[in-house]
Amino acid sequence: VAESGNTKEFQRIVSGDTSKLKIRDSRGRAAIHQASGHNHVCILQVLVAFNGDLDLQDNQGHTAIHVAIMNDALEALEYLLH
Repeated sequence: VAESGNTKEFQRIVSGDTSKLKIRDSRGRAAIHQASGHNHVCILQVLVAFNGDLDLQDNQGHTAIHVAIMNDALEALEYLLH
């Protein structure tokens, strides 16, 4: 859901169970990585509101900032840096 940018659905899912913030795909990427890579600042704001780990690393050691840079997701990068 984080990669789709559906903020309401994402917030509904996370508010019911914040442990879902830590679910990872086969590359070790969690919602924070997906939102960053797809430039979904609204999802990033929800993650921050629910105390999501902005420094979480994927299997290659990439954080959300790295993923934003690799995907030219400038708005997400700006949000993460402030």
